[in-house]
Amino acid sequence: MTKIIIVGKSWSWKTTLSDHLEENYNYTIPQNYTTRPPRSWDDKDYSEYRFVSNLHFNHLKENWELLNWTEFNWNQYWTWKELYWDDVVFVVDQTWREDLLKHFPDAVTVWVEVDWFTRRKRLFDRGLRGEDLENRLDWPSEQMTPTNSCIIIDGTIPVEESAKKLIDNINANEQ
Repeated sequence: MTKIIIVGKSWSWKTTLSDHLEENYNYTIPQNYTTRPPRSWDDKDYSEYRFVSNLHFNHLKENWELLNWTEFNWNQYWTWKELYWDDVVFVVDQTWREDLLKHFPDAVTVWVEVDWFTRRKRLFDRGLRGEDLENRLDWPSEQMTPTNSCIIIDGTIPVEESAKKLIDNINANEQ
C-alpha cells in the first residue's frame, strides 16, 4: 500500500491535491485535529479538521498516542497513531513529514511548489489581510524547501494534471 506525504507552504493547494487523490484514486485522508477555531461556517462543517479545545488536547495528549503533532500560529495540529492499511495521503508541514517517515519509511514525499506571489494572492482571495496575511507567509515553517527525496509538483497547474503525473511517477517507481 502506498503512503503519500504532501508537503508545501501555505496555500500551495496541498489539500486540493489530496482531495483529488481521495476522490479519483481511492486514497484515504486521515482525520486531523486542531485547537484552532474554525475560520468560517464551511470550515466548521466541511473541514479536514476536527476542532477541539486546548484543554481537550492536553487531556488527549496525556492519555492517547499521537502519530504526530505540531504547533502553528499558537494552535496544535495532530493525527492519532493508528494503523493505516490502505493507500493514505497525509497533508503536513516539514516537521510532520520527518515524524511520518519514522513510521512509514517507504512513504512517497511530494513537494507542492508555488511561488510567493501566487500564495499571497490565494491568501488575499481567502480574506486574509494585513498582519494576518504577512504572518502566514513569513511563519518559520514557511521557510522550508524541498528535500532531494521529494517528487516536486507545480501547484499552479490543474490538479487533475498534477495528480496524474504523481500517480504515474509512483507507478513507474513500483515496477
